Amino acid sequence: MPEIAWVSYGELRSYYDILKLNASGNPNTSLPNDVVINLRRAYYSALSHTDDELGRVLQELENLGLANDTIVSFWGDHGWQLGEHGEWCKHTNFEDAVHAPMMIHVPGVTDKGLVTERLTEFVDLFPTLVEAAELEPLPLCPENSDQIGLCREGTSLMPLMRDPTMEWKEAVFSQYPRSKNGLSIMGYSIRTDQYRYTEWPGFSGPPAYKPEWETMFGVELYDHNSDPEENYNRADDPKYATIRNKLRDQLRTGWRKFLPPV
Repeated sequence: MPEIAWVSYGELRSYYDILKLNASGNPNTSLPNDVVINLRRAYYSALSHTDDELGRVLQELENLGLANDTIVSFWGDHGWQLGEHGEWCKHTNFEDAVHAPMMIHVPGVTDKGLVTERLTEFVDLFPTLVEAAELEPLPLCPENSDQIGLCREGTSLMPLMRDPTMEWKEAVFSQYPRSKNGLSIMGYSIRTDQYRYTEWPGFSGPPAYKPEWETMFGVELYDHNSDPEENYNRADDPKYATIRNKLRDQLRTGWRKFLPPV
């Protein structure tokens, strides 16, 4: 793992009970087992409470007779690391931080429940809600959308709701920033059905907001077929050289190449 991929979870270490442990947050370190157990217990407790509150809202929709006329979107803006690899919080491009829940109920479409294993992204949510509400479709954002008031980069998931096994996106994208010695860095990640590939180039801020691919601070490649926990970085493994080159080109080409055929 390149150094830039790691974060010392300063958010968690800033709390008094963790601060007094003098934890470094460095790679290959971990918090004491009893602390880990208590943190996980508290996290699961918060989830149970949230689940109960959500249930109250949904029940009230039923009570008011609005359930059959209400689109419900429930999602988390990121995943959460609970000690995997010794890491905590959300500030990475690892699978546990990037892979997050997204559930949508559209009356008359998802009533019987359905699950898809196709790759989706949060940018798909906006056009999905627009189509589900039967509003005018959103135009696709042009390469330069600085002067565009309203457009989309995602794809409505309504076709996927009707056919969860249909041909869909072959890759999805995410990113998370870093800084090092005053330099801006951006971690760009592409996820396919088998691989996660991440590059950490320099990054130019406004007005360009562009990666500086010639200045690279780290590369990661994880094979989720053999290593779903992302324990082995294959970026420099000669056996993965061909797939690394392919994923690098796909990452730098960007999301437009992977729009589904709908």
